[in-house]
Amino acid sequence: PQTNFYTVCEIKLFLGILIGTAVIIGAAAVLLTKQAPILSRADLVPASAHTKGNVEAKIYLVEFSDYQCPACLAAKPVVDAIIKQYQDQLLFSYRNFPLDQHPFGQKAAQAAEAAGAQGKYWEMYDLLFANQEKFSDDLFPQLAQSLQLDPAKFAKDFSESSIKNLILDDRSAGSRFGVNATPTFFLNGKKLELSSFADLKTAVEEAIAKNKQ
Repeated sequence: PQTNFYTVCEIKLFLGILIGTAVIIGAAAVLLTKQAPILSRADLVPASAHTKGNVEAKIYLVEFSDYQCPACLAAKPVVDAIIKQYQDQLLFSYRNFPLDQHPFGQKAAQAAEAAGAQGKYWEMYDLLFANQEKFSDDLFPQLAQSLQLDPAKFAKDFSESSIKNLILDDRSAGSRFGVNATPTFFLNGKKLELSSFADLKTAVEEAIAKNKQ
């Protein structure tokens, strides 16, 4: 009888461990498969955001990026190709997320916004990435001069608190949306988890194809 008692106890204990393990595994699976929230277009593409492509397109791609980030520079040719190929079917927006470890990331963003105040945002965007390895305090006015911007206005806007606040707003929004590295992309409100930048093109193409169905 004593042996049977221990056997029953051992079986109950074993079953308890199995059930407990199953519950833990199940809870972990739910957490891992939980879908990331879909953000609204208004949140990701506010009125202040700079955009390229078709403003009426149903497909929209948003990049949180840092002009001094090497990975962002590596992603740019892919982004450029996507915008060029799907400019009628896609809206692209670039948002500032300068990282603290990049000493000129913030100033480069200010340069882009200051150029934007004179209608040359995307031209400065291209120049900044093309000159990423040359960033210095002297470079930004030189780039503005190459775009034939009014130098006095550029210098004033570059230091304006309103422009710095625009960048801060982008960065704060990115942090709220779970951005912790650059570049981070959102496609139709969903944060993309990319293993390569080729995956970005694939994701956009799949979204466009699905939209046609």
